[in-house]
Amino acid sequence: MQRLVIPLNILFSILVLLLAARIAADIAGYQLGRLGGGRAVTSVTPQAALQPASQASLQSFAPILEKGLFGPATRGSLTPLTPQTAAQSAPTTNQSDLQLLGTVSGPPSVSFALIRKNSSKEERVFKVGEQVFDLGRLILVRKESAELRAGTQTITLRTPDAPPEQAAPQPAAAAQPVQGVAAGVVPPTPGGTGIIDQRALNAALDNIGQAMTDARLLPSIKDGKVEGFRLSEVKPQGVFGSLGLKNGDILAKINDFPIDSPEKAIQSFMTLKGQNRIKLDIMRDSAPTTLSYDIR
Repeated sequence: MQRLVIPLNILFSILVLLLAARIAADIAGYQLGRLGGGRAVTSVTPQAALQPASQASLQSFAPILEKGLFGPATRGSLTPLTPQTAAQSAPTTNQSDLQLLGTVSGPPSVSFALIRKNSSKEERVFKVGEQVFDLGRLILVRKESAELRAGTQTITLRTPDAPPEQAAPQPAAAAQPVQGVAAGVVPPTPGGTGIIDQRALNAALDNIGQAMTDARLLPSIKDGKVEGFRLSEVKPQGVFGSLGLKNGDILAKINDFPIDSPEKAIQSFMTLKGQNRIKLDIMRDSAPTTLSYDIR
């Protein structure tokens, strides 16, 4: 009988420990149930943070984990939860890192864009509506371009061979030398001589390249030889228009110097600086005509 006392004491001790563990588990369940309030648990967004009072209540169960009341495998520490920020991580890809290699343009269901990420040398095909790496969502595919939506910003990628975007047309600036010539010219009377202002003429000749765009000059060939240059697209306020030249006129000589090559035409204009007269020999309506001006 005495030999059974010791085993019975051990068995009784084990039962007492199991009962204590069960009671502790019930107490823990009761406390957790009180935290829930017996109400339905509402969904908590990832951005919501635990209230400080709730964290303090949970900390009261830290000794249960630290002492391993439910066995050695459950021993540990209780780590408080930290509030999560709602802000998403900023994208690591920027527009300059992406290159549009090609597109398949059509209905949205069959529109694709082949895009290369230069930093990682990764090439992928994206369909309209898909996320392009971590930059934005593909919203539109054209023949030579693709558009991404990153938040409220629209980003346009263009293929390497796409023509550059045309800038908005700017109002044409007035050519000051040309206006000066037009304002400083008195047309010649029939059989008489006109007058041209010296300063206006010099200002125009200082920009001979601009002056040569005031009309289009094409060689006029007769009997296999250049007899002069035929004028077309004459600007009325340009140098040629101010001197009385018209579309269809053939400029043959300037101050008796033959104009039979582009080089001679430019050279003749440049020699007008310092002169006191201009004599233009032209062919108008197949008839020779002379326009003369005094430079003052």
